[in-house]
Amino acid sequence: MLDNVDAALESAISSHEAGDLLIAGEKYLEILKADPSHPDANHNFGLLCSKLGEPAMGVQFLRTAIETNPTVAGYWISIIDTLIEVKDVENAKIALEKAKEVGHNDEVFEKLAANIELLRSSKTESEAV
Repeated sequence: MLDNVDAALESAISSHEAGDLLIAGEKYLEILKADPSHPDANHNFGLLCSKLGEPAMGVQFLRTAIETNPTVAGYWISIIDTLIEVKDVENAKIALEKAKEVGHNDEVFEKLAANIELLRSSKTESEAV
C-alpha cells in the first residue's frame, strides 16, 4: 500500500518530465492501484499512454480524471486533444460540449472547436473520395 500518494505523484511527475517514461508509468500505476480514481495520476498516465503511441488507451484514464474532477480545464483539453488525435470527431464534440456545460469557455476551447471542425471536414472529404 502506498503511504504517501502526494510524494509518489511528485516522483512520478519528475520522472515523466525527465523523460523516464517507463518509470513514470510504473509510479502512476502504483498510485492508481492504491487509488483508482486519483484524478492527477489518471490524467498524467493518460497523457503518458498517448506519448507512448497508445492514445486510445489513454482516453480511458483521461475520462476517469474528468469524472473524478470535471473542474480542471487541463483534463478536458487533454481528452479533446487525444480524441482529435485518434480522429474520434463525435466524442471530441461531445467532450467539448460537456466541458462548456461545466463552465470551461476559455479561448483554448474555441481553438479545439476549430480543430474538431477541421478534422470533421477532412474526414468528410476523404469519405467522398
